[in-house]
Amino acid sequence: MEKQQIKIGAVTIGQAPRTDITADILPLLPQEIQLVEYGALDDYSYEEVIAEFDPHPDDEVLVSRMRDGRQAKFTERFITPLVQKKIDQAEADGVSAVILFCTGVFPAFKHRGLFLEPQPLFHTVAEKLAGGRKIGVLVPEPDQVEQAYRTWGKSGVNILAASASPYMDVEKIEKAAETFVDQDLAFICTDCMGFSMDMKHRIQKITGLPVLLPRTLVVRIICEMLV
Repeated sequence: MEKQQIKIGAVTIGQAPRTDITADILPLLPQEIQLVEYGALDDYSYEEVIAEFDPHPDDEVLVSRMRDGRQAKFTERFITPLVQKKIDQAEADGVSAVILFCTGVFPAFKHRGLFLEPQPLFHTVAEKLAGGRKIGVLVPEPDQVEQAYRTWGKSGVNILAASASPYMDVEKIEKAAETFVDQDLAFICTDCMGFSMDMKHRIQKITGLPVLLPRTLVVRIICEMLV
């Protein structure tokens, strides 16, 4: 008997399609799962995002990728309603579940069906695996380091944070990974959906530590739920 097709919505806070993410996750999805992408910034140009959504000093900073590969930095309070619209659109299109392609902290989103938000899942898994030990956390931007200490601290996780963008030179990621060497860490979390399997393996090689990658974690969870 032919298996029924399952449609999953993937909502990025940047622009769709996120070919940088799907390159890693599509091989993990069974044939019966179809991934449909939605971008919160699909209706905006890069210049409009920089001009209209630039973070203020006290804002929660988010980083994502535009369709042309450029990095865009903006604030959570501007992007949240745009993400909600894309969740609504995905559910109206009849998806069985929605995955948020971002590890940032957001207010509660409204949804009717299964909704996977990486941040609470990622933090819960990391907290349990750490067992009270310190972990390394890699965030994209320097102005997200302080945020990382605050948000991970609220989750009960002791961290050592460093920054390097997954949307810039990979050599900077390798340099940041050196921060975690010989620091008695349990493992490392790459705290952005932009970090790839290749980047994970580079960090593992430099540090000798396990690396938890959010993009593959959430996909394996959705497969467990739906297949």
